[in-house]
Amino acid sequence: MVQLRSNVRQRKGTPEVGDVIAREESWQVLWTEAMASHDPLRLFDALANRLADFGFDQVAYVNFQHTGEALSGQSGEPARRTITYGQDWIEFYAREGYFEDDVLFDLALTNQRPIEWEQVTSALDLSKRQLEIFQAGWDAGHRFGITIPFHGPTGRVATLSVSTSGTQMDVPRDPMEVYALAAQFHAIFDAIAGSKDLVPPPPRLSEREYECLSWAAQGKSNRDIAEIIGVSEPTVQFHMSNVMKKLKVSSRVSAVYEASRVGLLR
Repeated sequence: MVQLRSNVRQRKGTPEVGDVIAREESWQVLWTEAMASHDPLRLFDALANRLADFGFDQVAYVNFQHTGEALSGQSGEPARRTITYGQDWIEFYAREGYFEDDVLFDLALTNQRPIEWEQVTSALDLSKRQLEIFQAGWDAGHRFGITIPFHGPTGRVATLSVSTSGTQMDVPRDPMEVYALAAQFHAIFDAIAGSKDLVPPPPRLSEREYECLSWAAQGKSNRDIAEIIGVSEPTVQFHMSNVMKKLKVSSRVSAVYEASRVGLLR
C-alpha cells in the first residue's frame, strides 16, 4: 500500500463563525500577496491551503504547456511543487507508468465540465488497467476526487485535480466555489508562467493520416479503422507511425493527446 503524505494543512472539525471570517481574511491577504509576487508556485501554495478549508487535502495542477511532465516524475522541482500528493504516490504513479492509461487525462481532453471520479468509475466501462489506477489511488488515500479541466487556445489543456483522504461527506455538497477558485487560479498561473515565445504551427498531416488519427482519438483500434476507411490494417499502421513521427511521440495515446494540445483535433 502506498502511504500518502500531504504538506497542506488539514481541516479539523466544524469551525466557529469567527474562525471562518478570520481565515477568509487571512487567505485573501495571502492570495493578494501571491498574485503581486508573480510567483506561480507561491500562488499554488495559497490555492492548496484554501482548498484544504473545503476538505480537499490533496491537490495536483498539471498544465500541459508548463508542467506537463509533473506526474511522470520527469520534471524539475518547480513543476513537482504544483502537486501536494505524497512523494510515495508520485514515485509509484511514475514507476507503474499510470500516466499513459489514466482515463482522467483522456476525459479532460474532451470535457469542459468538472469530472467527479466516483461518476467515472460507476458510469464508464473502464479497462482493468484503468480500474487498477483508481484502486491504487484509493489505497493511497485519494478517496473522493474531482478533476477540473481547462481548455486554452491551440488545444492546450490543463487540469486541477482535488481529492480528500476522507469521504465525500468531508467536502462541500455544492463545490461551485471550488470550481470558481480553480478557474481563477488557472487563469493567473497561465498568465504568470506562460511562455512569451511564439508557438510554432502544428505539423502538417496528410488527409489519410488525419483520418486515421481522428478515429484513433475515438478509441478505434487499427483493425477498426481499416474496416471503417476501407484499407488494410498495415496501411493504417503505416499512417499512424507517420503521425507519431510528425508529432514526436512514441504511442497512440500520446499522439492523440499531442494532436489535441496543438489544435489538430477539434
